[in-house]
Amino acid sequence: MKRKEYVDWLRNLGIVFLFPFHTARIFNDNPEFYVKGPENVFSSALVNVSSFWFMPLLFLLAGMSSYYALRKRAARGYVKERCLRLLVPFLFGCAVIVPPQAYYAMKFHHGYRGSYPDFLWSYFTDFSDWSVLTSISPAHLWFILFLFVISITLLPLMLTVIRRQYAPSWLNDPVLALLPAAGLAMLSFLPEIGGENIFTYAGYVLLGFLIATRDTIIDTLERARRGYLCISVPGAVGILVERFARGSQTDPLSAAWHYPVYWATLLAMLGYGKRYLDRASAFMDYFSPAAFPVYILHQTYLIITAYYVLRTVEHSAIAFAIIMMLPFCLSVASYEVIRRTPGLRTMFGLRAHQPTATLPIS
Repeated sequence: MKRKEYVDWLRNLGIVFLFPFHTARIFNDNPEFYVKGPENVFSSALVNVSSFWFMPLLFLLAGMSSYYALRKRAARGYVKERCLRLLVPFLFGCAVIVPPQAYYAMKFHHGYRGSYPDFLWSYFTDFSDWSVLTSISPAHLWFILFLFVISITLLPLMLTVIRRQYAPSWLNDPVLALLPAAGLAMLSFLPEIGGENIFTYAGYVLLGFLIATRDTIIDTLERARRGYLCISVPGAVGILVERFARGSQTDPLSAAWHYPVYWATLLAMLGYGKRYLDRASAFMDYFSPAAFPVYILHQTYLIITAYYVLRTVEHSAIAFAIIMMLPFCLSVASYEVIRRTPGLRTMFGLRAHQPTATLPIS
């Protein structure tokens, strides 16, 4: 099976986008983040206009990659790989990578002066509220946990689709391909876990899996990409205006027009990705195995950097640039150490003795 280079491109560009996105979280109009700088309109707009497609895109691509993975390995091998390359890094990350984020949140928001070992004792014994930034939580690693749970839960259904060689013919119609937006909107009203809706994300994974069942489907999306873009761009502008004017809306009427915009945006990204990014590159060769360790590390480096930069740099634009770029360099440098260290390779979801391993969500 020919490698789908555009899937790697979209996924890796999404991982790189984490750095401006989470930097913008420091300067946007939402006070709930580990450290906060002066609010600015650019950061608020960046978060508002990208938050509705950013994580759904990663789950959608993970669903596509699950199809390709299950075509190459048995169910037992798939489950073993999910455990080694998702569950193990999640547990390691929660124990080692995430706690510094809460430590610096305590220092920033509450003036905590205790030592890091003292903080760790209280951190690992406080299970009162996982949504509080200063107590134990998976932080940004919720994505890995959700993906692991969804992958295992949907496995019987995915195996049935493969065994029966089912491919939804309606996804070959550019108009009918928009229909899943209604199902995603309904899923959005199911209960959330820690502020995130695992049911909606499971919907994106399943839809990605179905899209991957036939190359003709992605070819259809490629041909219809301009139409989807014509829905996405004005829709995104409307959502941005709404959020600045009224705040985030979650009522049924809002969901009825939000989710067609969300879904059309993802379809446009797939279409344009297939059209312009379906090619190998030196960047992909290097960054594909680096992407997962970079994802695990990025937010901790970013928060630590922001804590010290905001105390010393007064100009917001300069602070933004440093907070965005330095953690990226540190994450990539750390990957260079991780990929050369067998024990760390396992903890960060890289296959042992395979420097060309791809991102674990593939």
